[in-house]
Amino acid sequence: MLWRSATDLVGLLRTGEVGAVELLDLHLERVATVNPALNAIVAFDEDGARAQAKRVDEMRARGEDPGPLGGLPMTIKDVYEVVGMPATCGFPHLADHRPTQDADVAARLREAGAVIFGKTNVPEGAADHQSYNAVYGVTRNPWHPDRSAGGSSGGSAAAVAAGMTPLEVGSDVGGSIRCPAHFCGVWGHKASYGVVSLRGHIPPAPEGSGPIEMAVGGPIARDAHDLALAMDVIAGPDALDRKGKRWALPQPRHDRLEDFRVAVLLEADGAPVDRAYRQALEAFVDELRGAGARVTTLAQPPVDSEHALDVYFDILFGTFGGGAPEPIYEAFRVLAPDARPDDRTFAARMGRGARMTARDWLRRLEDRSRLQAQWEAFFQDVDILLCPVMSTVAFPHDHSGVDHTAQLHRTVEIDGEPAPYLANLCWPGLITVANLPSTAIPTRQMVDGLPAGIQAVGAYLEDRTTMRFATLVQERLGGFVAPPV
Repeated sequence: MLWRSATDLVGLLRTGEVGAVELLDLHLERVATVNPALNAIVAFDEDGARAQAKRVDEMRARGEDPGPLGGLPMTIKDVYEVVGMPATCGFPHLADHRPTQDADVAARLREAGAVIFGKTNVPEGAADHQSYNAVYGVTRNPWHPDRSAGGSSGGSAAAVAAGMTPLEVGSDVGGSIRCPAHFCGVWGHKASYGVVSLRGHIPPAPEGSGPIEMAVGGPIARDAHDLALAMDVIAGPDALDRKGKRWALPQPRHDRLEDFRVAVLLEADGAPVDRAYRQALEAFVDELRGAGARVTTLAQPPVDSEHALDVYFDILFGTFGGGAPEPIYEAFRVLAPDARPDDRTFAARMGRGARMTARDWLRRLEDRSRLQAQWEAFFQDVDILLCPVMSTVAFPHDHSGVDHTAQLHRTVEIDGEPAPYLANLCWPGLITVANLPSTAIPTRQMVDGLPAGIQAVGAYLEDRTTMRFATLVQERLGGFVAPPV
């Protein structure tokens, strides 16, 4: 029961083959067994969840419909405000923050009948590809405890992969859904920008209300079908926009794997990829061709990748540096003050982003618009772009340093040589900067015993196309492989 898909579990709940309270208790038993070693779920509301599950069971007994997720137990990333649990985003100064209103995502899940019983771990400020903080400690990868579970939705992906929850909702601006899905061997969907409301998401600070440039929400699951199940619930405008807006995302472009026009991109200037990881992706692409997919390989991206990454990092570091508490902003602002405009070291990028003027910012937004137009033209002749999620598979824990600039001094190993730690932002950023939807697919290929994922990217707002492609890949090539926990 614990390893069934969310879609299957909703069906069993609907037919009465399992009750909501019974299913919740099964998952809590699994959490008690597995979570102490992984530290993926870090806060609980068992009483509130059991009361919600009991209401669902009572509604069904009366013949009432509790909603499309009626009785499904699940957790949610600790960046979303959820009444009954803390919302910390890993910040010590928010350790006692108890929201009085659900984030839009949490409210929609509850309205759909979901039973939210816990919060999953994140890095401080949701700003790392490792999930650890001074409030809750370190989350470990269920495939290998000495490796990162990813970030910033690392607790989310680890909990899903370990069978503690069938469904999760994360958020992503630097690969924060795609990276953990890739590291832990599960499915994750980064929505098109604006499709999932982030009201009640931290950052910004709890009193903040404005959207964050490029940041999106999306689901994480063990089954590709569950991504669309979740998106149908959580997608929608925020409370203010709902006055006059409704989302009507286009239907998938195709329903057969053979009909998809698939382009593969494994090389891009400024975005390195480890050789062993690349070989795993090449093996997956060979399997995809063997399954009948129409695949072509690109020699270069459809946009100038180095320019796209310049735009991405200026906006990313401008957003997070400028919107951070004063000490963090000051640490960003003073970095590499004399760097040349074409200096692409990450210290220079951080400092340059934090020091942006309004004029610089407006120019970068215009650059983004041009990149979006180029991608839109590319997707006239291509349905899916496959590319690496990151530069590497899950890397060893490295918690050196105590502030957000500490990542400048860390390294990851690419082709046996040390490379900048932040290089792992490049492949996610190439896609994020253009607001594109991306579905992380576990390829079932392994690198040194660790999962290797690939991202399936589609045209803006064509989320249903990338999710449908992912389900067809799963049906043809196989799905989730459980880790040894």
